[in-house]
Amino acid sequence: MKLSELQPNVYPVHLLMDCDSGLCLFGAGFYGANDAIHMFHTSMPYVHVVDNDVWKMNEMRVMYPSEWVFSTADVTTWVPNVASASVLSWDIVSVDSPQNMFDWCWNNIDDLLKLANKYAVLTTSDFYIDRWTDTDEWVMTGLVNRSTKALTSLVIFERRAPAPSQTPTG
Repeated sequence: MKLSELQPNVYPVHLLMDCDSGLCLFGAGFYGANDAIHMFHTSMPYVHVVDNDVWKMNEMRVMYPSEWVFSTADVTTWVPNVASASVLSWDIVSVDSPQNMFDWCWNNIDDLLKLANKYAVLTTSDFYIDRWTDTDEWVMTGLVNRSTKALTSLVIFERRAPAPSQTPTG
């Protein structure tokens, strides 16, 4: 498989223009055609891909830039470990989970968002979208329809800008 053979799927690429780093969780599906390929086309300098599919991850190591990091790991273990360590974060976190993992993603949305500095993009079924309530830190800013057949959408989360600090005068 070569990058030129991939058929990129719908993705909110406008977000990538504001990002220097990306994390692709469940990233080996379709060899990154749902997210990593877009990060490649915008020349994102630092991308980390996590998936447990050893064969596809080895293929992607050859397809994508050698500077990118590919971690063969179970996302359901990797995410809570990294989120609790609070040492790593990326400008954008793309979560392209298979349908059978949508429930896990929503149940772990806080950990997923801890990994993101600016944006998170979550593949999900329209069934789950009502689970979200905007917080002081994160707001849902958009939905991108990915498949009408499966009622699958990309939910876009954006970190709210911090309120300006109030300095007492006088």
